[in-house]
Amino acid sequence: MAGATAKDIAKKLGISTASVSVALNGKPGVSAATRQRILAAAAELGYYAPKITAADSRQFCFLIYIDPEVGIVKASTYYTFVLQSVERAAKELGCRVLIRYYYANRSFTEQMSDILQDIDGLLVLGTDMTGAQQSELGGMIVNGSLPFPVVVIDNFILSAYADCVGNDNLYGTKAAVSYLIDQGRRTFAYVRANQRVANFEDRENGICLAITEHLGREAAPLMVIPVDISPDRTFHDICSWLEQSPTLPEAIIAENDEVAAAAIRALRSRDCAVPEAVAVMGFDDIPICEMVDPAITTVHTHKEQLGSEAVSLLYRRIVAGETAQSIRSHGCIKLALSTRIVVRGSTGPLERC
Repeated sequence: MAGATAKDIAKKLGISTASVSVALNGKPGVSAATRQRILAAAAELGYYAPKITAADSRQFCFLIYIDPEVGIVKASTYYTFVLQSVERAAKELGCRVLIRYYYANRSFTEQMSDILQDIDGLLVLGTDMTGAQQSELGGMIVNGSLPFPVVVIDNFILSAYADCVGNDNLYGTKAAVSYLIDQGRRTFAYVRANQRVANFEDRENGICLAITEHLGREAAPLMVIPVDISPDRTFHDICSWLEQSPTLPEAIIAENDEVAAAAIRALRSRDCAVPEAVAVMGFDDIPICEMVDPAITTVHTHKEQLGSEAVSLLYRRIVAGETAQSIRSHGCIKLALSTRIVVRGSTGPLERC
C-alpha cells in the first residue's frame, strides 16, 4: 500500500492514531506487544516514516486560569500536582510544555497573542472558573478561530463543545456524606467558601443530595459556615462561627483539605474533640492531610491522572489535525474521574449516650 499513513495503520489494528505515532517514533507510552504489532503493520502496509527534525516537536501551553477575586488556585497546592503530571506525560510523548498564567479580568488576545503561532495545543486549568466564566471561556473556544485543539482541566464546560477532564465533585461529596451517615452522624455543617467556583457548587450539591437521599424529612437543616478561602482568614472565620453557634454539628464537611485543616485547628482551640465530638471531612487528598492531628479523612481525587489524561486527549486531537472548532462536528469528550474516600483519624463512629 504505497503512501500508507499512521491513520491507515491505526484503522487496520483498531487502535488510536496517537498510539501508532508514539510507537513509530520510538517513544514510551504503549506496551512492547502493541509496539511490535504497530511496527509489523507498518512494514506490511509499506509505511515510510517522514524525516523527523527539531521543528517537529510539539509544544503545549498549560494555561493556569486565575481569577484575582476567587484565588482558589493561589490558595492551594492542588494545581502543582496536575502540572507535574502534565509535564511528565508531555515529556513521554516528546512534547514541550509552556506554562502561562491567564487572568480573568483581561482579554484573551492581549494575553495570548504572542504565543498563538508557537503552540500546537492548549491545556486550560479551570479550577478558578465560576459558572459565568465557564460560559465566557466556552464561547471563546468554540466561536474563536484557534488553530489548535483545547482541553479544559479540572472543570466541565457543559454549555460548550469543549473537551474537558475533571473530577466527579458531585458524587465525591455525596459519597463522603453517605460515609459520615453510616458512621452515625446526623447533623452537618458545611464550610462554604465565599468565593464560589463551579467545582464548589457541585460539591455543595453533592452534600445536599446525600442528606436528602439518606435522611429525608428527618434531616436537620444543613448548617453553613461562611469563610474566606484565603489561608489567613479561614481559621478566624470558623472560630467566629463556633463562638456564635448555640450547638455543634456532629460532622463538618469542608470545601477542600486546607479548609478542613483550619476547621480542625478551630475545633481544637475550643477543646472540642475530633472526631469524638465532631468529625471533619476534607476533599482532594493533598499532603496537608497527614500533617495535622488528627490526620484528615478526605475524598481522594486523581490529580496526577487529570494531567496525563488531558495530555493524551490533546495529543490525539493534534495528531488527527483537529481544532477547537472542528471538535464540534466530531464530538467533544467530557471525562469525569471517579473519587474514593481515604479514611484517617478525623472521622470515626459516633458513640451516642
